Amino acid sequence: SITVNGTGPNKEDALSYTTGMAIFVIVVINAGIAAWTEHKAGDALEALSKMTQATIFVLRDGQEVKTEVPAVVRGDIVILGTGDVVPADMRLVEADDVKVSEMALTGEPDDV
Repeated sequence: SITVNGTGPNKEDALSYTTGMAIFVIVVINAGIAAWTEHKAGDALEALSKMTQATIFVLRDGQEVKTEVPAVVRGDIVILGTGDVVPADMRLVEADDVKVSEMALTGEPDDV
């Protein structure tokens, strides 16, 4: 719009540029709001992930210890309860009435 008016018959009239300038200002404001919103959403997601740090009970040196999932090491015996998420690849040593949800892997809605 600005280019058309700048090369058209009304190029001397200052009001012929108002539509183009208004569109430009609106686009810049919209981009600023979108960038600010995206930044705030990223901060909120990061804060949520810090609040929900997963913990698990492990058997270390004969004692049951609550530890964060990244701190699970080889040799730890993980004690799983109802609703717990398996924190790593592991061998199942003992189980009573175990059901596994494979929905994330296979899309199967029922527990196996």
